[in-house]
Amino acid sequence: QQGQAAVESVNTFHPYFYAQRGRQDAKDPVIKSTILGYVSNFGQIPKQLFTKPHPPRSGSKKEGSSPSHPTPFFFKLDKLKPSTQPFRLPRGPVGQILCLEKEVVVLEKNHLLMSPLFGCFFSWGFPDNSCAFGNYSTEKNFAVSESLCVWGETLCAACPNPTTVITAGTSTVVCVWDVAVSKDKLSHMKLRQPLYGHTDTVTCLAVSEVHSLIVSGSRDLTCILWDLDELSYVTQLAGHTTSISALAINELTGEIASCAGPLLYLWTMKGQLLTCTDTSCGSEADILCVSFTQRHEWDARNVVVTGCADGII
Repeated sequence: QQGQAAVESVNTFHPYFYAQRGRQDAKDPVIKSTILGYVSNFGQIPKQLFTKPHPPRSGSKKEGSSPSHPTPFFFKLDKLKPSTQPFRLPRGPVGQILCLEKEVVVLEKNHLLMSPLFGCFFSWGFPDNSCAFGNYSTEKNFAVSESLCVWGETLCAACPNPTTVITAGTSTVVCVWDVAVSKDKLSHMKLRQPLYGHTDTVTCLAVSEVHSLIVSGSRDLTCILWDLDELSYVTQLAGHTTSISALAINELTGEIASCAGPLLYLWTMKGQLLTCTDTSCGSEADILCVSFTQRHEWDARNVVVTGCADGII
């Protein structure tokens, strides 16, 4: 698709046909209309599936049995065992679990890892509605910011990249912040744009930089999709019967999972409802968290995992 191999294969295209490049130059209205004209006529280059040579097909082994494609854990739940050593336990309830290449990072509630490279985290939920930045390895805050104070109580946050933080809460407004943090120092935290649309407290957020998508869930029984690049309203996900408690975006497919009470809703990234299912086993237990398995885009064995208030996954 791009690079020297693409040049040799005569497989390169006009720069504006590549989604990322087109977005960067789209600030100029003349260029933007040109790009839109190109795209509506010729289409856009799809997302690149393989960034390294495709592995050879092995005909002798059964599908799913090779070391590179082991059977997913959820097909053998009776064989699941807890780890011999617990991961570093936070002081309070767990807020985020990240599986990095060489370690599993566990952060407490109202904490969010911004940059695995610098080990910097963002935290909120203080009595004065301020927020703080800290070092994950030392567990100490190195900066406090009062930028959030005027926006009421913050209940949720998301971090698509190390220079952007998205927050929301009782003010009903989704705030997108520009942040500059390097080596235990906060240079600035400036509001890039407030996003208005909800009519009640925003309870959860999910963001995908790959799909340029922010999803916010609220007590007004709706979710709103926002464009991360344009910071504009895209569409609303309506039909929930109670407050939204958890959200997730599938980085491979762009599908969105929203949870309200014991119900799990699955949507396309355009806002069309694919299905709604009741996850409760007996008692009506609210869903507290949701996640997608994302092994391979083409693998039909991917699942949606929910954790409920009755302790059942």
